[in-house]
Amino acid sequence: MMEETRESNEEVKALSPEVLEKIEITSDEKTWAILAHVSILLGAVTVGLLGPVAAFVIWLVKKDESDYVAKQALQSLIYQIVVAVLSWIMWIVIAVLAVFAIGLCLIPIGLLLDLAAVGYGCYAAYVCSLGQEFKYPLIWDIIKTE
Repeated sequence: MMEETRESNEEVKALSPEVLEKIEITSDEKTWAILAHVSILLGAVTVGLLGPVAAFVIWLVKKDESDYVAKQALQSLIYQIVVAVLSWIMWIVIAVLAVFAIGLCLIPIGLLLDLAAVGYGCYAAYVCSLGQEFKYPLIWDIIKTE
């Protein structure tokens, strides 16, 4: 029995830091991080309004309990705000250009861009479900410096 314990301890010591980081994340932390990222679906249904609110509430509640959840929720919050603002601007431009008929041709592109943004947020949730730390480009650099 002692040998089995020693072997398992040696196996854990042999793991890389990335794997050790993955092991330290609890299932509760993963769940909250997943919810923070998946809240982009709520934002998609409510024209970008409630998704960031959900991510903000998760960050507010969990920021003192888990550094992992706090970072994931804050990244999700910033990403969703940026996506919502850019999406609103894009749809306003498309609506204005629709007067000249070119905007009608841009509607499929607008839908694809919105779908891609939601898909990327869901991909972030998937990465968190694996117990890894997801990092949005640029957003992670902002959070890391704070």
